[in-house]
Amino acid sequence: MSARPRISVIVPTFQRRDLVVRLVRALGLQRFDAPFEAVVVVDGSTDGTAEALGALDTAFPLRVLRQPNRGPARTRNHGAAAAAGEIFLFLDDDMEPDPSLLAEHDRSHRAGADAVTGVMPLHPDSPPTLLARGVGVWAEEQARRMSAPDYVPRFDEALTGQLSIRRDVFERLGGFDERFTAGGSYGNEDLDLAYRLLEGGYRVVHNPRAVSLQCYVVDAAAHLRQYAQAGEADVTFVRKHPDAMGVIFGGEPTRGRLHRMLRRPVLLAPRLAALAAAPLRRVIVPRVDRGHTDRLTTSLFFALRAVEYWRGVHRGGGIPGDHPLRVLCYHAIADLGSDAQLAPYGVPPDRFRAQLDTLRRSGYRFVAPEELVRYLDGRGGMPRRALLLTFDDCYRDLATDALPLLEERAIPAIAFAVTGCVGGINAWDQPQGARALPLLDADGLADAARRGVEIGAHSHTHRSLVAIGDEALCAEVAGSVERLRCLGHDAVRFYAYPYGEHDARARAAVRAAGVRAAFTTEPGRVRATDDPYRLRRVEVTREDVGFALRVKVATAGTLHDVVPRVRAWARVRTRLSRWLSGTRRAPPPRRDSREGARGIAAEPEIEP
Repeated sequence: MSARPRISVIVPTFQRRDLVVRLVRALGLQRFDAPFEAVVVVDGSTDGTAEALGALDTAFPLRVLRQPNRGPARTRNHGAAAAAGEIFLFLDDDMEPDPSLLAEHDRSHRAGADAVTGVMPLHPDSPPTLLARGVGVWAEEQARRMSAPDYVPRFDEALTGQLSIRRDVFERLGGFDERFTAGGSYGNEDLDLAYRLLEGGYRVVHNPRAVSLQCYVVDAAAHLRQYAQAGEADVTFVRKHPDAMGVIFGGEPTRGRLHRMLRRPVLLAPRLAALAAAPLRRVIVPRVDRGHTDRLTTSLFFALRAVEYWRGVHRGGGIPGDHPLRVLCYHAIADLGSDAQLAPYGVPPDRFRAQLDTLRRSGYRFVAPEELVRYLDGRGGMPRRALLLTFDDCYRDLATDALPLLEERAIPAIAFAVTGCVGGINAWDQPQGARALPLLDADGLADAARRGVEIGAHSHTHRSLVAIGDEALCAEVAGSVERLRCLGHDAVRFYAYPYGEHDARARAAVRAAGVRAAFTTEPGRVRATDDPYRLRRVEVTREDVGFALRVKVATAGTLHDVVPRVRAWARVRTRLSRWLSGTRRAPPPRRDSREGARGIAAEPEIEP
């Protein structure tokens, strides 16, 4: 039986067959006595990478894994999950390791390091462009700075081009945050890991003798795309780590004269900036790829790069600040059309999916509960068009129908449980003749929490908190919070008032229970200066689709008569267009075979 490898070299790759083959061959020249392995994860490449790697005859174990294109963070996590080594060494696919690379990383780890960085000078085979030259200058400057005797590690210098980390530390930190590179985008998953390493008190060491040469082959157009993605990733990073605002948006690359000149106009009018830059781009990008390095070409390309960066920042929601938050309130994610009492509050799954996609296309950014806490505490800002999803009552369909759609889109949420009915039905609706709907049980709540939904309290029996006695109020508020804690939800930070009803006594009881914030169903936006125990929400119903949904969310539900008027105008416009075209009546709706059991056609979404 072969010994467990000391080091697992993990390499994510996408469309770089020749470079990654050269990397793997160079690993065969390592002067390292302990066993090691290489795990290469092919992230959706179509250039024959997997086949070329499979044809190699290596003296060390080599595993080649394939996955659809999911971006570097998920690719590295996939490789780490399959790796067997005590130490993970992450290398980019454009690296050529020095023969002593593994031995140097191992030496630093044996001396007590939790994570190790090395130097990444430019490979002499890199094309002679100003981009490759810039990477070489950057690498030399970073190596000089990090090799100084008084060097203090910074999170923005520990890059996964070459980074090793102890396996147990990596697992304790939860690996790379896949939100940074979802969909194959680029940027900051390595900075985030380094930030968490340093915040956690782990020892990060720089070893100047750990060398891997970088063969920089990125062309000018791809480089500009990466800079736009980096701008978007910087917004994501600052939303997660607001203390890093000064480093991200106060240092390089945003400190230079070009960035200071272009930042404001691009953020104000990104489309106009792109149109203005398009003619310049058609001239300058080919010149860069042909190897021109004159001062004019260099200056104009850097101007284009600054425009792309700030367009990416705008696309990510802008620099987080004092922007308002809209909180959406959902109930059941189910078709309750046959129930007169509950029908408006049941959003069918297909319609819920359409609502999420409409909001995302409209430029809204879904934020996490933690961001709300920091916002209320004055420790962080919100991106433009920030949205927080909440679900009242914790119906079972939250797990079966809502959560898969949220996970697919990486959307966090808060769900409020009626603790006296966990695992039961919506007993509070029964006196009105409403349909019985099953609620999540304790295991279902725990599973939802593991899958990214924070569990809050929604009282113990769903009684209105207004005009009830002190003992009952304590049971409905403090009792529900304590019950959730008994179920394993230790930090209950949020509360939703049943029926949205509250008064001064109810708010005081919620505050006394140790809850951080509480939600009403009063429409409106949330500001950082608002009373945290009467936060507003916008209730979303099954009728809120298309343009009507966009109007409702844009106005935060404050214009009560707008949405009905929008729907009425949509019907008038549709009839008018049919009359003008000579079609007095619409053709009968085609029945979907899936609706045959009910004998009705699916209700279309009206989008004027």
